[in-house]
Amino acid sequence: MLKAKMSTGTLILGIDAENVRRLQDGKPIYINLEELGGASAIAILYGRTLEDVRREIEEAVGRPLPEPTPQTRQ
Repeated sequence: MLKAKMSTGTLILGIDAENVRRLQDGKPIYINLEELGGASAIAILYGRTLEDVRREIEEAVGRPLPEPTPQTRQ
């Protein structure tokens, strides 16, 4: 994975085929944003469908997610 921060503050995360294979195997990618001047961390999860991603997130946070609104379905 490659990580960079643009002069605008936008963070760029570049993943390759090996990262995708790991995600498909159920191995989330955890990123410490402090390395890029951020204040926290993020996790990247993969699922074949959004419902698969929802299950992964719910499992990670230990509770159900709220139902998506029309704005969050995009």
